[in-house]
Amino acid sequence: MKRKTLLSTALALALAMALAACGGGGGGTEQAADTGDTGNPAPAATDSEVYTLVLTSHEPPTSEAANFINTWAETVQDASGGRIAIDINHGGALGGPTQTIDLVLNGSADIGFGLQSFYPNMFPMTDTACLPMLPFTSAEQASKALWDFYENTDYLKDEYSQYKVILLRTNCSAPIATNKAKLSSVDEIKGMNIRAMAGPLNDFIVGLGASPVGVSIAELYSALENGTLDASTTDWHAIYSFKIFEPTKFYADEKLLYNTYFFLMNKDSYAGLPADLQAVIDEYSGEGALNINIGAWDDIEETAKEAVVSNSGEVYTLPEAEHAKLLALSDRVQKDWIQKMEANGYPAQAAYDRLLELAGEYE
Repeated sequence: MKRKTLLSTALALALAMALAACGGGGGGTEQAADTGDTGNPAPAATDSEVYTLVLTSHEPPTSEAANFINTWAETVQDASGGRIAIDINHGGALGGPTQTIDLVLNGSADIGFGLQSFYPNMFPMTDTACLPMLPFTSAEQASKALWDFYENTDYLKDEYSQYKVILLRTNCSAPIATNKAKLSSVDEIKGMNIRAMAGPLNDFIVGLGASPVGVSIAELYSALENGTLDASTTDWHAIYSFKIFEPTKFYADEKLLYNTYFFLMNKDSYAGLPADLQAVIDEYSGEGALNINIGAWDDIEETAKEAVVSNSGEVYTLPEAEHAKLLALSDRVQKDWIQKMEANGYPAQAAYDRLLELAGEYE
């Protein structure tokens, strides 16, 4: 966190008085310099101190995530009366998507926005919300459920204890995108190389008889274009932000998952703010942050689908019997994940049950 102090009229007045005292023995009357003082006491220097918070994100500056970040930063700056300044670094200017957490923890950045799926095993209980084909139907619903899950239970508290949590929310849904042909059955996925993130989705892809391949978001376009990948399970937000609709034409809109985002602040950076500025951050954390552009990710999903169609692509759903196969596989993946987590001492079943309840409450 960087600080700078504004020059106040109080300092200018003090300097003028000191100079007058040094030369005041001649007995004459000296006219004081006009400092512009209205007679009211100047604010203390700390009241005008500006605290600059460095924010890092790998998302492109034209993405919906960047729009959210910009709006949040402007809101915080305005609410602080200009005493908080946010130095925003979009597009991985400070580090790529796998570096955001380190930048926040070591203080190179004060605030970081990114996805937990880039950090295998670091946020294990957050994977509860990343299980395939949970009963979410919108990013707004999933985000409200996730924040409630964090705020009002203890299931996620430990894995975020090193941070000041500004917000946990979800992305929009993820389709199965293929670059050669439209799918007519689940069996056609066998043998494909599919881009996926870490976590339960990888188990889902293996269950389909395909191979999950770790390709960075920056390389996804070229990997689909040159055939290194046969398919992707990337969300609609990234499909639009990274123009994946250009090399890939077919999108089975099966809502595989709603991937999660983090918006985290370095604890020392937060502690270094005066109490009134901490209160500003608090006001625009949690629901105060969630309610900024609340429906934007659902809107961008529709925009991405329109872009697919405009580029001679197709958005479709699988036949009912094939969709049922995906649901059956997701059920097995969910049960296997719960069993493995419980074996490692995590209360996975109780967490899963509570998240399903919240999904219903925010439907």
